[in-house]
Amino acid sequence: MVRPMPSGSRERFFSRLFPGEEWRRGREYGREGLISGACYGEGVWQGTVTGALGRYRVRVKRESGGWRMNCSCPSRQGRCRHAAALLYYWLREPEAFAPMAEVRRQLESLSRSEAVELLQLVAGEEGELLRRLLAGRKEREEKHRLPLEKLLRLVRNLGLETRSPWRSRQVWEERWYNLLLVVEEELRTEAGGKQKKAWEALLLLTEKLLDFITGFSLETVAAGYLLRLLEPLSTYAEEGIPRPVAAKIFGFYLRTPLTAGEEERFRAFLCRLAVVEGREAFSSLAWVEALHCEKEDQLPVVRWVHLAGELWPPGSEGFPVLARWCLEDYRRLLPLLDFLEEKEEYREAKTLLQAGADLFAGAGGRYLYRLRLAALHRALGEEKEALYLENLNFTERPGREEYFRLQRLAVKIGEWPRIKPGVFRALAGKAPALYRELQAMEAGNFPGPP
Repeated sequence: MVRPMPSGSRERFFSRLFPGEEWRRGREYGREGLISGACYGEGVWQGTVTGALGRYRVRVKRESGGWRMNCSCPSRQGRCRHAAALLYYWLREPEAFAPMAEVRRQLESLSRSEAVELLQLVAGEEGELLRRLLAGRKEREEKHRLPLEKLLRLVRNLGLETRSPWRSRQVWEERWYNLLLVVEEELRTEAGGKQKKAWEALLLLTEKLLDFITGFSLETVAAGYLLRLLEPLSTYAEEGIPRPVAAKIFGFYLRTPLTAGEEERFRAFLCRLAVVEGREAFSSLAWVEALHCEKEDQLPVVRWVHLAGELWPPGSEGFPVLARWCLEDYRRLLPLLDFLEEKEEYREAKTLLQAGADLFAGAGGRYLYRLRLAALHRALGEEKEALYLENLNFTERPGREEYFRLQRLAVKIGEWPRIKPGVFRALAGKAPALYRELQAMEAGNFPGPP
C-alpha cells in the first residue's frame, strides 16, 4: 500500500523547527518506519525511534510558548533527528499513533493493585522519569560526561567498520554526529586547558569528516556535514585552525556546487577565518588553490574572485592587486564585474571593464563587451552611451527582445525617430521574418508585446 505523502504546508511548518540536516535525516527514519510505540494526544507526541546505535525514547510537546522536545539520544539540544522522525512519521502515518485518550481510559479502569503493579513496571523501564513525577517538580536530567581524554580517544578511533559500505557509512555518520554533540557541550561548558582539549577534539572530527567525504566521493551532497561544523569552528576560531584543515575546507568551497544560502555561509566562515588568521596569510593559500583549479573548471575561479572581493573590497589596499590579476583573463574579470555589480559599485566596474577591453576579442567578445558596458552605463544613468552600444549590438544581432529593449530606451531619451530607420534596415537584412512582424505591428494589424 502506497502511503500518502504529508501535505506540503504541514511539512514545511515542522521542518522549520529543526536544523536542515536533522530534518533530512529524520525524514529518512520516518520513511523507513523506524518508529514504534507511538502515541499522540493533547499536543504531545511520544514514541521510540530506532537509530544506528540504539533505540531512543522521544517526547515532543507543543506548549503556549513554543515546543519542548526530549530524546534519550546523546543530543542535549532536543531538536534532533529522532524528534524530527517522530513528527514526520505522524504526518505520514497518523493512524499508527495510539490515541492518548485511549491510554487514559485504560488507566482509569485499573484497580489500585493493578495501578501499583503498572507503576512498578514503569519504574523498571523509566525510573528517573517516575522519580521526577513523584517528586512533583521538573529537574534537569543528570548528564553523564565523559572524561576529556576518553572523549579524545573515541574521536581518534572513529573509523569505518568492515561491513556493507552503505551500513558502514550510516554507522559512521551516527557516531560522528553523536561525538560532535558531546564535543560541542564540552566547548560550551569548559574553559582553559579543558576547552583546548575539546577544541582539539573538534578539529579531529573536522579532519575525519573531510577524509570521510573524500573517501566516499560525497562532495556534491556533503555540504550539510561541513555546514554543521562551521558554527562551532567560527565561534572558537581564535583557538587556531591548522592550515591543512583550513585548506581542505577552502578547497571544498571552491570546487563543490552549493546553493546560494550554502555558499553565503561558507563565505562568511572563510571571511571570519581571514580576520582571525590575517588576510595576508589566507591569501597565499587562496591564490595557489585558485590558480591550480582554474585550468580545469571555472567554478573555483568564480568562487575565489567573489571571496577575494569580500576580503579586499574596492578602496582597500588589496583591491588593486585583485583587479590586476583579474585583468589578465576575461574568465577572472567577468566574476569580478558580477561581484561589483552586486555591491552596486557600478563606476568601479565600468572602469575595470574598459581597462580590460582587449580581453574581448572576436565578434562574440565584442558583443559581450558592449552588452556589459551598456548595462553599466544604464545603471549609472548614462543612457545615451548605453543606447549607442545597444544599437551597435542590435545591428549585428537583431532580435525581438533586443528590439523592444532598444526601442524603450530610445523613446525614453527622445532618440527613437533618429535611429528607427537604421534599426529597420538591420531587421530587413538580417531578420526578415521579424522585420515583417514588426512592420505589421507598426501598421496596427496586431498588438506588440504586453
